[in-house]
Amino acid sequence: MSSNRKSQKYVSPGAPRRVVVALRMAGIAGQDKLNGIFNFLSEGRRWQLIIYRTKHEFTADVVEHELSRGTDGFIVGIPGTDDALAVLAATDIPTVVMNVSGGDIEQRKGRIAFIKSDSQAVGREAANALLKQGIYKSYGYAGYRTDDDWSRERGTAFRDALEKAGFVGRMMDIAHYQDKVEDKATTLKWLKNLPKPCGILAACDDRAFEILDICRGAGIKVPAEVGILGVNNDPILCENAEPRLSSVYPDFVEEGRLAAELLGKMMSGGLIPAERRLREVGIRTVVHRESTVAQSEAGRLVQKVLAYIEREAVKGIGVEDVARRFKVSRSLLEMRFGELQGESVYEAMLRIRLDEVKRRLRQTRDPISEITAACGWKNPAPPKTLFKKRFGVSMREYRKSDL
Repeated sequence: MSSNRKSQKYVSPGAPRRVVVALRMAGIAGQDKLNGIFNFLSEGRRWQLIIYRTKHEFTADVVEHELSRGTDGFIVGIPGTDDALAVLAATDIPTVVMNVSGGDIEQRKGRIAFIKSDSQAVGREAANALLKQGIYKSYGYAGYRTDDDWSRERGTAFRDALEKAGFVGRMMDIAHYQDKVEDKATTLKWLKNLPKPCGILAACDDRAFEILDICRGAGIKVPAEVGILGVNNDPILCENAEPRLSSVYPDFVEEGRLAAELLGKMMSGGLIPAERRLREVGIRTVVHRESTVAQSEAGRLVQKVLAYIEREAVKGIGVEDVARRFKVSRSLLEMRFGELQGESVYEAMLRIRLDEVKRRLRQTRDPISEITAACGWKNPAPPKTLFKKRFGVSMREYRKSDL
């Protein structure tokens, strides 16, 4: 069968389980999810992966063929594969569905789990990232005129977070522009009507790229008049845009790792309780590039400091190190940073370091002492106390907790 010939096989040592992975590899999301699966397998699991990359490869016939081969489990995350999902919906084979729907797969019982990117977290953290810059008079959401849940949910969460902070989110999506045609003219009119400077969240990096192109054609300055934040952190789009695009980076790696863990549990005879079949995974970070750089001197300083401590905090740097790096007094640094970020430089570095500890606890089996050392602590005692104070559980409890 021609579709099957396009698949690729990766075999781990020993007698492997046969697992089909259907993920779209055209962007960073699918690639990161696959990396997450490999991270899980690197801990000694023995799987033979049969990988399909497009909806044209992963068809109903292919699913039937794989079932006839004695496949042990499926991880499916390619949109537009309703026929293939319908075949899986009629079986009880262990299956994890990632950010897709169709074929009545949602009604299937038994050995199945669903993983979604947490759209609420995306919208909320995007709003916080733009609010912290402290320079915008208004905020907007550029969604799609489709009925995709993820676009609508991201916009709703973005608007709700803004309202909580006392701002109005001006929406450009199906819920607010049902009688309009989604074209450049309509989007440009919306952009021109936004009070400037304005911070905009786009539903994804593709949409952000479109918004940037429209702004450039209309002479709207980015980021001086419009700051643009995308979602997915696709390096091809973000790094090659002019100016480079800032983006919310969902934790796709963790989505893939979690999918593999849940599938492994089901293939070993474990059951996923009905109330735990849907798992949502949050964001990894917000990556700031030139499309959201603040134009004030204070804003530029804080943006540079944020980028620096995101890279260097886990090396154990202190506030004085940051002040020396940017040739400013500690008091001025703390004042400007606190004004725009709502936290001290030390608090920001501690947050970054503890979040990295949390990520490593979940994604690796490294000893706790090695994790804390890799995140900048020579003595493991202080971070253990700080971790429990921040997250409410000890590092050991967090690692052992049910996902």
